Amino acid sequence: MAKASIKTLKITQVKSLIGHTKDQRATLKALGLKRIRHAVFKEDRPEIRGMIRKVSHLIEVTEVTEVTKVTEVTKVTKVTEVTKVTKAKPVGATSVAHRSKKAANASIGSRTRKKTDET
Repeated sequence: MAKASIKTLKITQVKSLIGHTKDQRATLKALGLKRIRHAVFKEDRPEIRGMIRKVSHLIEVTEVTEVTKVTEVTKVTKVTEVTKVTKAKPVGATSVAHRSKKAANASIGSRTRKKTDET
């Protein structure tokens, strides 16, 4: 039995959301549209058709027969040297763990000094 091909819709936002209701904004967000001239591909299903009907004045819909995925290619320049950048500590700064050890040693030392002073 041959499998029926699923229709695909190309949905493009053509108008701004400024001045439109919250539910229309939410519908465009649910469709995955973020800005004017942004396009998404969705399967032709009843719930998608309902969303399209709700914001039909803001979008343009085209039926697509075949969708091919295209990945974005960006220009890569040659990296000559990579150095690790670490956050520099101010002079005299100590880490929290180091301070807590100092405080613990100071309290132990002060207790022992008090005992020796009393005797």
